[in-house]
Amino acid sequence: MAEPEKKKIQRRCSFKDEWLQLPEYRNWLTKASEESGYCSICRVQFKVHLDSVKAIQHHAETAGHKIKVQGQVQSSPIDKFFVKTDTSEEQQVCMAELLLTYHGVKHQHSYHSQDCGNILYPSIFTDSKIASKIHCGRSKAEALIENVLAPHSLKLAVQDIGSTSFSIVTDASNKGNTKLFPVALRYFNKNKGSCTCIVDFLEDADETSEAIANNLRSCLQNAGLIHNKIVAYGADNASVNFGKHESVLVHLKQMLDLPNLVPGYCSTHIVHNTAKHGLKMLSYDVENLVIKVFSEFSSSAKNISELKEFFDFLETEYSEILRHVPTRFVTLFTAVDRLLKHWPALKSYFVNKGEEKVSCTIWAFLPQQEDAVSDGDIITLPELYIYFVHNILSQFNNTIKVLESDFIQVTELHGVFSRLRREIQNRQEQGFYGYKVTQFLKKLPPNEQNKFVGDAQRAYTRMLQYLEKWFDFSENSFYVLCAPLNLDGPLELDKLCALTTSWDIQVDGDELFTEMCSLNDALPTLKSLTNDAGSTFSPQQQERINVSEVWVEFFKRWEAPNLLKIVQHVLAIPPTNAFVERVFSVMKNLCTNKRNQLHVDMVKAELLVYFNCKMTCAEFAGFLKTKAANELVVAARKEQKYKCKSFQLPRSLNLGLFYFVCIFQKKLKSLIDSNV
Repeated sequence: MAEPEKKKIQRRCSFKDEWLQLPEYRNWLTKASEESGYCSICRVQFKVHLDSVKAIQHHAETAGHKIKVQGQVQSSPIDKFFVKTDTSEEQQVCMAELLLTYHGVKHQHSYHSQDCGNILYPSIFTDSKIASKIHCGRSKAEALIENVLAPHSLKLAVQDIGSTSFSIVTDASNKGNTKLFPVALRYFNKNKGSCTCIVDFLEDADETSEAIANNLRSCLQNAGLIHNKIVAYGADNASVNFGKHESVLVHLKQMLDLPNLVPGYCSTHIVHNTAKHGLKMLSYDVENLVIKVFSEFSSSAKNISELKEFFDFLETEYSEILRHVPTRFVTLFTAVDRLLKHWPALKSYFVNKGEEKVSCTIWAFLPQQEDAVSDGDIITLPELYIYFVHNILSQFNNTIKVLESDFIQVTELHGVFSRLRREIQNRQEQGFYGYKVTQFLKKLPPNEQNKFVGDAQRAYTRMLQYLEKWFDFSENSFYVLCAPLNLDGPLELDKLCALTTSWDIQVDGDELFTEMCSLNDALPTLKSLTNDAGSTFSPQQQERINVSEVWVEFFKRWEAPNLLKIVQHVLAIPPTNAFVERVFSVMKNLCTNKRNQLHVDMVKAELLVYFNCKMTCAEFAGFLKTKAANELVVAARKEQKYKCKSFQLPRSLNLGLFYFVCIFQKKLKSLIDSNV
C-alpha cells in the first residue's frame, strides 16, 4: 500500500526591517504590520507572511506599480514646491527671497525679471532645495518692497536721525500729468558725517506754497520728527519756495514756529543761471547754435552719412554730436566742447549744403567766403564767440562739479563763490577772453574787434551782477558766519559765539573754549588722517579735504557736546538741491514705458529702499544672517505683508456686463415662451 504524500509545511514569515534599506524598495516601501508591507506609490498593502521578500518583488513587477513609478519620476512631489511653516527651511527661503528683492531694487530690475528668475533658479542650482522653493513673482516682490523693506528703511533713517537737528529738502517734478514731490532730510551724524535720507514721496496737483508747506508738515508728523529742531528749508530758487510774502519758507516759519529757519538756496542753480544770463548779452546765440546742430543730425541717418564723408575727407574720427538740455547744468559746456572739436567737418558740411537748406541760426556762424572753410588759420567773428563761450563755461563747469560733489558743505560755499567772482573780475579787468580768442582777435577789423569786446565785457558785467544779486557776499551773511567750520585754519571763539548768537544755539561758553582749543591742537593730525580718503580738487585743482570726515574723526576722539551742537546745526544746511535731482533721475529709471503700471506708492517704496538702505547686496546678505535682521525676516514670513485691496470693475466693464445680462434675460424669456 503506497504511502500518502506528505504535505509541505509552510513557515510563516514576518516583515523584516532590513528590507526597508534595499535600494530598489526603499523609496516606496514601508512597514504596515508584522506580516504585511505598504507601497506608498500604489497605496496598497500586501502580505509577506507566506512569500517573504518575494511578495515585495512580485508587487514591484506588476504593471500598475511600474506605471505609477514612471509617473512619479516624470512629475515632482508637491512637497518640493511648498515650504513647511516654522522651520529653518522656511526661514532660509524667506531670506533668499528678501535678498533677491533687495537686489532687484538696488539695480532697478523689472518684475518680469523676477518672474523669469523663479523659473531659472531651479534649473541653474539643481542641487539646491532652497532654489527650487523660491517663489517671488511680481505680487510677492511688491509686497516685500512696499510692506517690509520700505518700512524697515524708513525706520532705519528715523532711528539714525534720533533727536538730531536736520533740514528738510524738496522739489517738484512732472511725470506725465502727475506732480510728484520727494521729501528728503539732511543731518549730521557724529559717527557717519553728513547724511541724507528720504522720508516720503508725495503726489499732489496743488503746487501752491501753502499746500507744499502743509504736505511737509504732515510728512514730519507721520515720521515722528515734528518735534526735532528744523534748521533749514532747501529747494530750487523759485519764488514759490523763497518769496518774501507767500512762500513755502514763510508758511513753514509760521506753521512750525521757526523764526530762524534758514533758506537753503540751490547754489548750483545760481551758477547755472549766472552763465545763462551773461551769455544773453552776446550778439551770436551759441546755445541756440548747439541745439540747431544737434537737431540736424538727431533723427536723420542720411545727414549723418553725409557728415561722415566730410570726417573721412578731413581724416578725423567721427563721434556723436551731443545734445544740450537747457535745464541741465553741465550739458552746454560738453556740447560746445564737442562742437568745437568737430567744427571743421561741421562747417564744411553746412557750407556744402548752401544757405537755402541750412537754418539761419547755423548760417550766421559760417564764413561768407568758401575759401575760409579750408583755411585753419582764419577764425571769423562768429567763431570767436564760440571759443569765448567755451572758455568761460569751462570755469562755470568746474564750479558746478565741485558743488555737485558728494561731500560739499555749506561752509565751503563762500569760498567757492568768491573764487568764481574773482575769476570773472580778473577776466573783465584784464580783457582776457581765452588764449585762442586773444590771439585771433587782433587779426579782425577794428569794428569787429570793438563789437566783440563790447559784448564780452557786457557779458562779464551781467554775470557779476546776477551772482552778487543771488549770493550774499556781505560780511554778516550766514555763509560767512559758518565758513570757519570749514577748518581752513584754527577756530576763534568770537566767530563761534557770533554763530551761536545768530542762530540761537544754546552752548556753554567755557566748555566751548576748551573744546575749541582741543580741536585746534589736533587739527593738523585730523586733516592728515582724512586727506588721502576724502580729497578732491577745486576749480584751481588745489587739493582740499572732506570737512565732514574731519569732524567725524574729531568726535571719535574727543567728547565735545557744545561743538557737536554747532556742527549738527551748520552741516545740516543743504548747499545744493543735487540730492533731490538724483531722486528724480532714479525715478525716471523706475517709471519707464515698459514699467508703466507702477503706482506712486510702489515708486515711493522703491525709492525709500534705494536711498535709505546704504548696504550693498553682499552686505545685505550678511546682515540677514544676524540677529538684527530677525524682525525683518519675521515680517517677511507673515501673510500680513499682503495688503487686501478693494477690487472694482471699470465703468466700461460694468456697463458691458449689464448689457450682457439684459440680452441673456431676453434670450431666456424667448426660449421659455417657445417651449410653452
